[in-house]
Amino acid sequence: MTREDPDFVHKLVFLGDTEVGKTSLVQRYVYDSFSPEIGRTIGAMLHVKTVELNGVRHKLVVWDLGGQESFTELREQYCSHASGAFFVFDRTRVDTLEHIDDWLNALYSAAGKVAVVVVENKIDLESVISDEQIHEAIETRSLKLIQTSATENKNVDTAFEELVKEISVANPEN
Repeated sequence: MTREDPDFVHKLVFLGDTEVGKTSLVQRYVYDSFSPEIGRTIGAMLHVKTVELNGVRHKLVVWDLGGQESFTELREQYCSHASGAFFVFDRTRVDTLEHIDDWLNALYSAAGKVAVVVVENKIDLESVISDEQIHEAIETRSLKLIQTSATENKNVDTAFEELVKEISVANPEN
């Protein structure tokens, strides 16, 4: 194995309703770019990035899933064999947090109980969701929360690093 070869390969999936900022987060992290004109993701988009964390190389195969209701039947197929997932909600729309179980159930049904990091996106905007609502949703499911802004590039790298850490803790050999 050459030094360019990754030590681990992880399939990561982005879950969440339409227009919560999944594609913007992926674009910001993988390509260090941001475009406010990004349209809706139709189906799924695949992105790859290799990163080194604590001396270990991880190849991240990132699946950005469309959040439209019409893609519900495809979710489990895209989630199959995932190493971990992000559940993204938009702090300006309470319904996007309320759908957490729909997304997690599809993930767990397809991939088993894999690592999940919840991403509260758009922290550059005022929240309409109370801290109590967020805390309850996260704590009752024993998940970790990262607050991000793809627009301002806040905590985007941190979210990915946290998910890779969660995957590594859950599966030390993977």
